[in-house]
Amino acid sequence: MKFWAVGILWLLVAGTVTPAQQPVPQGGQFQVNSYTTGRQFMANVAADAEGDFVVVWFSAGSSGTDTSSGSIQARRFEANATPKGTDFQVNTYTTASQEWPDLAVGPQGDFVVVWGSIGSFGTDTSGSSSIQAQRYDDSGTPVDVQFEVNTFTTNHQRIPSVASDAGGSFVVAWESNGSNGTDTDSYSAQARRYDDSGTPAGNEFQVNTYTRFRQQYSAVAFDGQGDFVVAWESNGSNGTDTDRYSIQAKRFDDNGTPVSGEFQVNSFTTSHQYRPALAADGQGNFIVAWESHGSYGTDTDGFSIQAQRYDATGTLRGSQFQVNSYTTEDQRRPAVGMDAEGNFIVVWDSEGSYGTDTSRFSIQAQFYDTSGRPVGGQFQVNSFTTYLQVVPSVSSVDSGGSFVVVWRSEGSYGTDSSDFSVQGQRFATALFADGFESGDTLAWSSSVP
Repeated sequence: MKFWAVGILWLLVAGTVTPAQQPVPQGGQFQVNSYTTGRQFMANVAADAEGDFVVVWFSAGSSGTDTSSGSIQARRFEANATPKGTDFQVNTYTTASQEWPDLAVGPQGDFVVVWGSIGSFGTDTSGSSSIQAQRYDDSGTPVDVQFEVNTFTTNHQRIPSVASDAGGSFVVAWESNGSNGTDTDSYSAQARRYDDSGTPAGNEFQVNTYTRFRQQYSAVAFDGQGDFVVAWESNGSNGTDTDRYSIQAKRFDDNGTPVSGEFQVNSFTTSHQYRPALAADGQGNFIVAWESHGSYGTDTDGFSIQAQRYDATGTLRGSQFQVNSYTTEDQRRPAVGMDAEGNFIVVWDSEGSYGTDTSRFSIQAQFYDTSGRPVGGQFQVNSFTTYLQVVPSVSSVDSGGSFVVVWRSEGSYGTDSSDFSVQGQRFATALFADGFESGDTLAWSSSVP
């Protein structure tokens, strides 16, 4: 999910104004899933305007009706991470596997979940995967029934992303093995718009104009005006990057009309650029982050996390920059969130850590202000450090400057010792979030006024 409310605040200390401190944990790491049999992973999180949030994930099993292969589970939380009930099953079609969930939450707490399904309730009887969705009101009650998003039904439709605007309209983007459009060469980037009642605003449409080889791993984000951006991973480019995979993007207005051509995001073009993550603010400025096999910066050891900022017209704001400061081994699978004012956070999984987690992969983060300046340094999200912590997602918790991260953990502080669990951690960047309550003395000043 693509919007979260955070807001940089300023502290008046000894007559001078200084930026807020590096984010600090609010409470302890918590386990999201209550159903603990088998693997729980592929988690995503999104919050409403009050800070309540919803997490969705893939479960190898279900406490509900789906015992076929894999189900889509969800759980609702208050802003302080108190659960609103236990897990619930999203999918009503239960044949074969349901995977790759994403969600978008409206400002009033209503939400829509999308996922890839092997099979379909709808018209897609190809036997391949389809894109399915289910809407919910703010009490977590299903609105209408599960529905199929894709209208092109030949071959696979996979890995959807969804974003909603302030009025409740939403856009779904995904990768399709084929297209009703011009791209018949392997996978294309597709999208479809819906109004706030869940009624389609036209059929699906092809996003990419460069059609050679694979176009995949689409991400979508809305700004405050109803305009949206789609970014994806392209095997090639109409731009300067002809060395394997590049990151491409395209902008659309609130009617779904393109307001830009397809454009290349990455300026570093050596080797692979993978898995874009995307977020926008209320004015239409946006940030794209991705994993790069190499870097313009200091990280020449495996994969790094790169990012590029844009204004509302799609004009570059500064140059491509390296997010991670820890550069040993691989830094992969970024997620990004941006508030209405343009402050943003990037999270990713890291093979190693500056922090306490030296057991394989950890979850790392870096927070930035509206000008793109880092606030504090890179920090470790997870406190449970045994085995593997990977594939994070991030969203706001409230408008006072808090956010929540969820991820896949091999093990748990909680009750899930079965296999992979879904873990979460809340952080604050707001006034007085200086580590006093949590005992984090690293945020304290070493001098007195």
